[in-house]
Amino acid sequence: MLLETDFNSNREEKVVLEIDREQQEKLPIDMSSFPFMFKKNVLDEKLGNTVPWHWHNVFELNYVLEGELLWKTHDSANIVRKGELLFVNNGVHHTCMTEGGNHCVYYTILFDMHLLSGMYNSVFEEKYFLPVMRNEDLIFWHVKPDSLLHLRIIENVLNVVETGREETFGYEFKIRELLGNFWLLFLQDTEKVRENAVPRSAADLERLTLMTRFIRDHCTEKLTLEDVASAADISTRECTRCFRRGLNSSPIVYLTQTRVRLAAQMLTETTKSVIEISEDCGFSSPSYFSKVFREIMACTPKDYRAQKAVG
Repeated sequence: MLLETDFNSNREEKVVLEIDREQQEKLPIDMSSFPFMFKKNVLDEKLGNTVPWHWHNVFELNYVLEGELLWKTHDSANIVRKGELLFVNNGVHHTCMTEGGNHCVYYTILFDMHLLSGMYNSVFEEKYFLPVMRNEDLIFWHVKPDSLLHLRIIENVLNVVETGREETFGYEFKIRELLGNFWLLFLQDTEKVRENAVPRSAADLERLTLMTRFIRDHCTEKLTLEDVASAADISTRECTRCFRRGLNSSPIVYLTQTRVRLAAQMLTETTKSVIEISEDCGFSSPSYFSKVFREIMACTPKDYRAQKAVG
């Protein structure tokens, strides 16, 4: 299954997400000079009804135009219907899908906080953005058109899309202004959640970096929870808690996803059989490999190889 996207446009086409070995989405345009983009996506039975698991180092806004979508992390889910908006926090591992092959059209906006905060370590970054990024209760934020504040938030997002589509002279200033307005409204809407939530600590981020790097470097080997925990010199219990706090996942799930991503790469870059790839990537059996591959990639290993060959 492939997904294509028409970036910064209004046409409806398939969307392809290019994802690296760490499951980070490789954005198809340069975000360094102007860290903003939007896309109009279509999901259905014909074009593919599931977006692969991925993450990115930017904020994401999704507005549903037609149908409804199920957005998921590893321990939470949100059904977003026509006319509703979903905020996805920076660095959150997520997927989305239609149910029953229904047709769904939605806008996605991606932007880096530095478009609004300016220079690194600014007061804007420390005061208005990092508290959101570190907040476990703001992995997702679902906005329905059920209050004046929410209607203003949605209107701002739609104005961002319209401005980005037109790209008239000086549109970059207008987009930054509109996103700034959105962020102020968003902070107002999430005030109580931010005041009461326990932030993700810097220590967690450092431990996660060590453990996820260890998993990526040793994913083809037989790993235990003790092995992963030892990479950060912590207990297995704290290891599990750290993954849950930082990634809304578990070490085992992350290991499995890393192996599947490596297998997907081997399916496209080598002529090895599915059985050989299953063994090389550390799976206990070909049948289990096929099962988890289908769960994560929404197709069998054989179908994935065929799709990539055609593409």
